[in-house]
Amino acid sequence: MEKFTLHDVHLGEIYYRYLRELAREHSGKTIRYGELVARAKAEFPDDPIAQNAIPTSIGNRLLTIEVFCTKHGLPNLACLAVNGSGGPGEGYKKNWEEEKRRVAEYDWSEAEHEWAMQVSEWRAAALPPPPRVKRTAEEAGRVFTDHWRADAASGNPLYPNRMNNAMKDKVLKALEKGDAPAVAFEPALLART
Repeated sequence: MEKFTLHDVHLGEIYYRYLRELAREHSGKTIRYGELVARAKAEFPDDPIAQNAIPTSIGNRLLTIEVFCTKHGLPNLACLAVNGSGGPGEGYKKNWEEEKRRVAEYDWSEAEHEWAMQVSEWRAAALPPPPRVKRTAEEAGRVFTDHWRADAASGNPLYPNRMNNAMKDKVLKALEKGDAPAVAFEPALLART
């Protein structure tokens, strides 16, 4: 899976909207990287990420769109963004004219839900993990019990219904260090498989 920064995702989302609009309203037309960046700056004057965008760093932002399209078997919408000489970037390997035609023919409204879900997934993956908050042994015991019971009551428990003392101590220690319950219980989950 590609690893994108929050800036990649944020700008990719803006550029996706512009490219989708271009495909829908101006079949076969392209837009230069610099024009794409300038439009984002003009439409988002209070957005520091858009304001600091530069055409030479557009690659990963467009890659978000290309990865999404590939994952969902869609035409490569990012092919509408072109370099200063009006053609695709050096790394472009497909039949560009054919891909532009496919992009123009596709109904991009069909991909809106999937795009929104993908953006949400990438944003979550790009966020730093929450800080760990240490727990007392007593607090860790309560979290352990609550999480264990919730899992058992789920109707489809992930964890074994019995846990040896060594495994339980390992989970409790992880909870005391501040691990989230799902992370702390991973050894128990692995022991079950």
